[in-house]
Amino acid sequence: MAYAAIKYGILHPNQAGALPKRSAVDIVVSLIYDIEKALAAGKVATLVTEDVMGAFDAILRNRMILRLRQQGWPGFLVRWIASFLLDRLASVRFQDTTTPSARLRCGLPQGSPISPILYILITAAIYFLSGAAQRYGYADDTAMLFIGDSLEDTARQANEAIAAMESWGRGEAIHFDPNKTEIMHFSRRTADHSQSPVIYHGDKEIRASTSMRWLGIWLDKKLTFNHHINEWTQKARKDTASPFSMLDNFWTGVPDS
Repeated sequence: MAYAAIKYGILHPNQAGALPKRSAVDIVVSLIYDIEKALAAGKVATLVTEDVMGAFDAILRNRMILRLRQQGWPGFLVRWIASFLLDRLASVRFQDTTTPSARLRCGLPQGSPISPILYILITAAIYFLSGAAQRYGYADDTAMLFIGDSLEDTARQANEAIAAMESWGRGEAIHFDPNKTEIMHFSRRTADHSQSPVIYHGDKEIRASTSMRWLGIWLDKKLTFNHHINEWTQKARKDTASPFSMLDNFWTGVPDS
């Protein structure tokens, strides 16, 4: 299914997760390329990252089946998936105690190899929504990039796109967590360094960060990657210090308590 979804264009080129030859780093590299291209053209950019609430646990069975039919999957495969998601039970076991089974009304089975593929299929429509210059995603992490002549312009675009995506999500039973939404403005103009237009996700006011981590990569407003280098340098020093400390104890002995 993952291969067919890519081959027949069901998934956006900037969507990844449980897909062959598409990694999180590939998605971030695509994002960085688009930002650098905009900055080289004298434009500014605003990045908005969001998180889908509930992820696997929030997927509705009938909505999943409808999405598969809309995407044109064969009937036999849709029926198999419909059966796969029907009459699911769950219980909790702790030590020697197991609770009675309870029927699950929604969600994709955790641990099944097909669940990540089904998840990216049901969320695929996110990446074809209008309002952003580009969209990117990995599993339940999604991002929108806005390009314009000023930060006020990109902030306006972002506010409109967030509101539109929230409205779309309510109709699709897909919701986004405002507490995990982050933004960052990118500009090489000196005058923009002191500007930081506010963006709203629902009633929550979100201000731009000086650095942002997305899919394991630290980004900064000028794309110097200094923060990313510093973070990983500190981590490397910490990781290498521990083995040397153990060796020192081996040769000199553990100090008396």
